[in-house]
Amino acid sequence: MVKHIFLRQVIELMKMTDEKGNAIPFDIEVRTFNKNNNSGGSYRIYKGAKLLIAPKLKGKKFIEADHFYRVDKLRKRPNHWENLTRNIEIKPGSVRKIKIRYIIKFNGLEVAY
Repeated sequence: MVKHIFLRQVIELMKMTDEKGNAIPFDIEVRTFNKNNNSGGSYRIYKGAKLLIAPKLKGKKFIEADHFYRVDKLRKRPNHWENLTRNIEIKPGSVRKIKIRYIIKFNGLEVAY
């Protein structure tokens, strides 16, 4: 019997952290999409992926050198809420942007919208 999970629950589970504030790994299966020629892309399976979470600065001073963001490069705001995207870390140092509407399975459960 195939079990389903709603997209809202998927997003909440992706945001969960452990007691140290680190993201909890999950398995996710997504489709890609080529915006240039409006064609469906490949089927991707990411095991042990983590949602990238902005660092929490509880009483700490933000030091640019401690983070991987480059100061000399102008960065666009990602607007993940408007674009329905999330950045996930596949393995340390490898980041992918996925569209949440193209998630097919999350931790082995089919995603329902």
